[in-house]
Amino acid sequence: MRESIRYFPTMVKWVGFRQTTIDVTHAKREEGERNYNFKRLFNLALDIMLAYSDKPIRLTVKFGMLVAATGFVFALYTLYRYLHGDIIVAGYASLIISLWLLSGFLLITLGVVGLYVGKTFEGVKNRPIYIVEKRVGS
Repeated sequence: MRESIRYFPTMVKWVGFRQTTIDVTHAKREEGERNYNFKRLFNLALDIMLAYSDKPIRLTVKFGMLVAATGFVFALYTLYRYLHGDIIVAGYASLIISLWLLSGFLLITLGVVGLYVGKTFEGVKNRPIYIVEKRVGS
């Protein structure tokens, strides 16, 4: 696979090979120190998560829907309070309502655009449609 971020366990799972686990006790390093500090391990995990899953983008869409729904409910509550005279500060209700609703809609839009970019990224990977186990008669 010609991908820039290669993570072997995920590639094996994608191909569909049978898997098992083997417990291994690693020996202590004879010389030198490990090269991966926390920052490099975090960046590696982030690269793997973003290269092999669209779940973070889907979570962004869901979070945007949650913010928009919360904003809508809060907008109804603020409008109710405004109409009953509980809010006397000029512009407070319209500012809060527009802030919550627009924030939610922006998150939803950002997530949908991210999903489109993710689908384009999947297509650019140029992975094979089929994996041939063995050829017969050729």
